[in-house]
Amino acid sequence: MSAIRKKINIAKILATHGIKGLFKLEIYNINDLDLRKYKNKIYIKNIKLDLEKKFRKGKVFVYGSSLFNSADEVSKFIGEHIWINEHDLEKLQDNEFYHKDLINCKVLDFDSNQLGIVEAIHNFGAGDLLELKNYKYMIRLNDIEKKSIDIKQKVIKLKISHRI
Repeated sequence: MSAIRKKINIAKILATHGIKGLFKLEIYNINDLDLRKYKNKIYIKNIKLDLEKKFRKGKVFVYGSSLFNSADEVSKFIGEHIWINEHDLEKLQDNEFYHKDLINCKVLDFDSNQLGIVEAIHNFGAGDLLELKNYKYMIRLNDIEKKSIDIKQKVIKLKISHRI
């Protein structure tokens, strides 16, 4: 019996770039250096994908792949996520975590009152924000001390009071 492999989305094809099969890629991590770590482990629609960085244009990266020779070929993949298998992620130190590890963590205030549960992580350009279920504010990840995050217990304790 084969184990079910969990896909980790690492990027998305946004648009074509020119007519020769180049495409604009939104990368979900800090920079594109991490993509090099996963050479021969990257997929799109269950097809192995080789990536070759061409250049950066603002916040978007322009890439090519031997899979695409024309804009028409790329257009069939616009909006598709590029992913790796979870078991291919680099092993982390004890005090490190991936964003995926924060999903479903309980978020507690200074008085141990539950504010919500992490539903998603967003980055609109000014840092990562935790979106909580049933909580009207987002919380800046940079404002949380690493020692306040317990991945094993799935708990994040903030140094704020709910009465702000």
